[in-house]
Amino acid sequence: MRQTKEELKERLLKAYEARLNEELAKLKEELSLTEIEEVALEVRQQVGQDLTQALVEQQGQQVHPDEYCPDCGARMRDKGRRQRWVMTRNGAVKVERNYYYCEGCRRGHFPPG
Repeated sequence: MRQTKEELKERLLKAYEARLNEELAKLKEELSLTEIEEVALEVRQQVGQDLTQALVEQQGQQVHPDEYCPDCGARMRDKGRRQRWVMTRNGAVKVERNYYYCEGCRRGHFPPG
């Protein structure tokens, strides 16, 4: 079931708070500027990857009941859900969405997204 924007925001904020608490608990009293930067960069990278994954999941839940071939315009057959890992600028995320096949062109397509 697709989450509302508010539900998604709440889930991400809880995950961010847990991650921040985890990192803060590991900190020692005195940190060098380099150590402070490393902690900040690690948290930033994880938050970016979590946000990217959450938004990809939201998009992947969209339904495309009447998917037509972008090449010939024929109606395509839904072959079910497919998943793969994609490297993004925020790290690897799992993309899962329906895969369609055009009998006329004999090619598979993913819906836009």
